[in-house]
Amino acid sequence: MASFLYLLVCLGILVTVHELGHFLAARACGVKVLRFSIGFGQILYKYTSKKTGCEYAISAIPLGGYVKMEGENTPSEDEDSASSKLSADSFKSKSVLQRAIIIFAGPFFNIVLALFLFTVVNLMGVSNLTPVVGDVIPDSAASVSGFKNYDRIIEIDGVKTKSWQDIGLSLISEIGSDRNFSIKVTSDFGKGQSRDLKMNLGAFTLERDSSVLDLVGLRPCVGIASTKIRTIVKDSPAQKAFLKSGDIIKKIDGVEVDSWYRIQDAISHSDFNELKFVVLRDGDLYETAVKPEAKTLKSGKTVPFVGIGADVTPVEGLVEVVDYSLGPAFVKAFDDSLRMSKMVLVSIYKLFNGSISSDNISGPISIAKGASESAGLGFASFLTYLALISVNLGIFNLLPVPVLDGGQLVFLGYEAVMKKEPSAQVQKILTLIGLTLLLSLMVFAIFNDIRSIF
Repeated sequence: MASFLYLLVCLGILVTVHELGHFLAARACGVKVLRFSIGFGQILYKYTSKKTGCEYAISAIPLGGYVKMEGENTPSEDEDSASSKLSADSFKSKSVLQRAIIIFAGPFFNIVLALFLFTVVNLMGVSNLTPVVGDVIPDSAASVSGFKNYDRIIEIDGVKTKSWQDIGLSLISEIGSDRNFSIKVTSDFGKGQSRDLKMNLGAFTLERDSSVLDLVGLRPCVGIASTKIRTIVKDSPAQKAFLKSGDIIKKIDGVEVDSWYRIQDAISHSDFNELKFVVLRDGDLYETAVKPEAKTLKSGKTVPFVGIGADVTPVEGLVEVVDYSLGPAFVKAFDDSLRMSKMVLVSIYKLFNGSISSDNISGPISIAKGASESAGLGFASFLTYLALISVNLGIFNLLPVPVLDGGQLVFLGYEAVMKKEPSAQVQKILTLIGLTLLLSLMVFAIFNDIRSIF
């Protein structure tokens, strides 16, 4: 229920801002707006302005919205003949440039919203986790490339990396590209020797519910985690197996573990089967069997749970907290918006060439879950998530699909070059094809969402 409410909040804000862009641009260009609706289908509530005659409505299906303008359809559809005179305040009476501005304003407002939200988040203060490697997964691409624990990633292909977000974007750009790209690292948290590494991700595909860092085999460092148990959850499998705080885990199922990450891997790959722990306690070795229990995460995924916490030594300077004034906050927000836009465009391209699995296409269920989870992490996290979805919506609507804003801009481009608009029949056919593609994509996205739950 909470996820559904967050979905309504997200869609309500994003759709309202998008349609507000069309609405304000239309009014500025002298076009009469007949209806401003949040949602599709049956109208649940409406109010008609006595001054402008515009009808403001809330409709039953909250997966979008629309602005209905005077004379928006082609003349052959809403007039007795193609030569019928259009009213001065109709959409079709305006120049190609004015109509393009009205159409473009919707996606543009979504980008502006993201810019505003990122600025607010930056003003609240930003915590950056320094891109230091906490663990290199054995036999992974990172391991083959020569990464070591506590390497500080300095740059990728000559581009400076200030955060793990920068690194993630660079790695996503390289998935499916059969080339060796360079990575510069410095050992010992950035205090040691510099090395130049090479990595190739041409044979990799990013699957659903997996991060690009997991794909290449890198895990961020949040401190130095030993194999000593610091905490035991009450009534957990660990407590039932008589594990204690201070125990040092030496082996799991006969395999030596040299870091807490290997302990986590052994538990996550256990398939809920019993695990044999060998621990060092007060100078003596003890063996005990631990049967993991099922634990359901907020995402809905069920994972093996043992109930032990690591003994982590903090590292000074690993987390950088930056407080921004208005000017720098806006500049960083502009850069954040550009990077997010680039990530969306790269991801769309990678979906088409197969480097990113089509299982990653998500629908309203995933948006609801993401909104709920981000809200649980704090207000700044929720605003960041909302900004990311807003960028996605803005870019997606600019795709050259007839039923989307981008498709309408293509029609206007044709009209600008050919000095006439495409025929009503051609527009009908192309719009029907675009609508079919869009509905198919929505069904596929919802199918992916449902399948990820079960």
